[in-house]
Amino acid sequence: MNNGRFFLGLMGVGLIGSVSSYVFASDSVDVGTVSVEGQAKDSGQMVQEDAAKARSTVTKEALNKQASTENGIDKLKYTPGMSVISNDDTGLSGFQFTMRGMDASQIGVTMDGIPINDSGNYKVYPNLLGDPENLEEVFVTQGTSDSDAPHIGSSGGNIGLVSVRPTKDSGAFVKQIFGSHNLKKTFVRFNTGNIGGFENYLSLSHATSEKWKGPGDIKADKIELNSLWRGDDGNSVNAIIKWHRQEGIEYGTPTLSQYHANHKVDLPDRIETKTKNGSRYISGSYYKQAQNPFENITSSVTGRFHISDSLLFTVSPYFYVANGGGASAFIQNLNSGSNKGGIYDLSNLKTSNQYKEDGVLTSGSYYRPSWTETWRPGITTKFDWASSMVNNIEVGYWYERARQRQSKPYIPLNSDGSPSDIWANFDNPNQVKDANGRTVQGRQYITITPAQKIFLNDTWNATDNLTLFGGVNYTHVKREGNNKGSLFDQPKKVSATYSHVLPNASVKYQVNNNNSVFYNVSENMRTPQNYALYNAGDSISTKPELSWNNELGWRYQSDAINYSATLYHLAFTNRQLSTKNSDNQYVMKNIGKVVNSGIELELSGLLPQNFNYYASYTYTKSEQKNDISSNGVTLPTKGNQVAGVPKHILNLMLGYDNGVYYGSLAEHIVGKQYGDMTNEQSIPGYGILDLSLGYRIPYVSTTIKKPTVRLSVNNLLNKDYLSGVDSNSFSSKKHTSNGNTYKAKSPQYLVGEERFFEVSLEASF
Repeated sequence: MNNGRFFLGLMGVGLIGSVSSYVFASDSVDVGTVSVEGQAKDSGQMVQEDAAKARSTVTKEALNKQASTENGIDKLKYTPGMSVISNDDTGLSGFQFTMRGMDASQIGVTMDGIPINDSGNYKVYPNLLGDPENLEEVFVTQGTSDSDAPHIGSSGGNIGLVSVRPTKDSGAFVKQIFGSHNLKKTFVRFNTGNIGGFENYLSLSHATSEKWKGPGDIKADKIELNSLWRGDDGNSVNAIIKWHRQEGIEYGTPTLSQYHANHKVDLPDRIETKTKNGSRYISGSYYKQAQNPFENITSSVTGRFHISDSLLFTVSPYFYVANGGGASAFIQNLNSGSNKGGIYDLSNLKTSNQYKEDGVLTSGSYYRPSWTETWRPGITTKFDWASSMVNNIEVGYWYERARQRQSKPYIPLNSDGSPSDIWANFDNPNQVKDANGRTVQGRQYITITPAQKIFLNDTWNATDNLTLFGGVNYTHVKREGNNKGSLFDQPKKVSATYSHVLPNASVKYQVNNNNSVFYNVSENMRTPQNYALYNAGDSISTKPELSWNNELGWRYQSDAINYSATLYHLAFTNRQLSTKNSDNQYVMKNIGKVVNSGIELELSGLLPQNFNYYASYTYTKSEQKNDISSNGVTLPTKGNQVAGVPKHILNLMLGYDNGVYYGSLAEHIVGKQYGDMTNEQSIPGYGILDLSLGYRIPYVSTTIKKPTVRLSVNNLLNKDYLSGVDSNSFSSKKHTSNGNTYKAKSPQYLVGEERFFEVSLEASF
């Protein structure tokens, strides 16, 4: 891959034509229209919120006190409503999370206003989250997908990551990290100060680490540019571009029986072989085939212009491009008889018998990664009009045209079974060609998704204590699929269109200086994943997933204590799931209605002698309302808890901070989780204790400023546990009815990392 050309070309495009929804007013940042108001309290895990909806913010103070390499999603692990599970603590490997019973593919996530959910399947990947050192805050709206948020796959709720601003003074910030499993990370950020009216920074980082279980390692490089211009009249323009490139080995995810046999079970460290009729052949895969390379750029430029004293215009174009993928440790055989789709001439390949007879172990076996290339330009424009002293109207338009190209090429193996090239770019000459010079593909899709949204919001301060909000948006999405043919498919073009009017409303009443109550109701839509265009059966007719979110909340806020309590009820229809039919073909399944309901509690406060505390509790009942039919068998899923969703999550934190020394102990307790939808297999709950210590060195020299030494220890007591569900199943047991049989399928789980420590030294110059 020509990385220099790729990076420089996209950097130019990004700086010219991409933008984020980063807001430069001193009192707020937003994704959609969600304000942060008030000062961070205590440990920084909770701020005084003013929104008429459930909302939680983790400030930079709290971000810095958690493990330095954890990414922005990892750092939400103590936030109410959130259940975050990660493969490890490097911040670079995979993770999953649920929020109020919704999984990661149902929650809209933005980085400085850019939507970073995958445009096809809505998943979120750690490579898109940037360096945590460059984060100012991370916030969550637990149930409402804001009417102006740039999402088409959010059934409810937003997560927003907000970058730090460049400083007015020049200087540098340097951080060096060392940790368990040979973890090393170097981070440096250079601030230019004010040059010609622009404030800028450039940051660079390099990180490497071994896997904590099983063989393999991971490495990543990041570059971030941020440039801010602020005019005397309140106008501003901000340009942000973030580049990331990584290579790594994936973790194996065991079944329950595999975990019980070996708690550190992972991918084999060598090729597994068998002998048949005197010929030895590869019977299994190993860690070098579980590759996960990825390169991406997110870029943005936001302009905010005061047309008059009462009218503000914001224009926010953005551009995102990505190239990467991976394989979960499997290989694919390919021979002259493999052409089921009939579009290739494989006469240039040997037969399977000829491969067996040539005496070369890797003959006929290939690395077959799932590869995706994404180009995603978009723009949001909006007007904010203060029509009176008590009324504010917002009207705007969002448009995006995402293009995804997905393939599964065949790449030859080296003699030891490792791929000859882990980068499966579409112009890579190492991929297998047929007799006519065409690259052989096991999948070849191009999906174009034009999406647009028109929104109107009105905020009315009816009295000094009563605030009313009403909003509506019209969302229109088209999926245009071009199956260009593969070893298994004939070429075919398909399309589907989805549109819906989505209202939301809220009311907030300020009872007195400390107490306020709110009620919020909103409808959200999740457009079917792009799989619906290509899966078997009638998947193309899959309906959008719709949800109604209701929440009733109370907040008590003072200088010494903050408390919030929220009751919520989130009802889904047309819950979507991709699964396989009896012919082992992928299909989209409508599993009917699901209702998530529960309560979220959050508390923080100050204690004497510089001590502080924080606690959060979440109860989630995520109930399936229908039985599910699979392969002609009706499975008893009605009334069951959704797999992978714990009912109880409790976080308790005691901290100390006198301005020089700080420290905290945090207990993270998670209830049991079911691995299947029939609730016939589960993993037990667990509790993890984390330790954080820091020393802010008072004075070194006039050159070295704010030197700080930090120590983080996750899983301090080295608990052995399963942290969550990686892939669930309909049922882990066999079921039969009407002469049909559902074969048991074992769920797979994520193994919690052993004790992990990290030491960092940072300073400004």
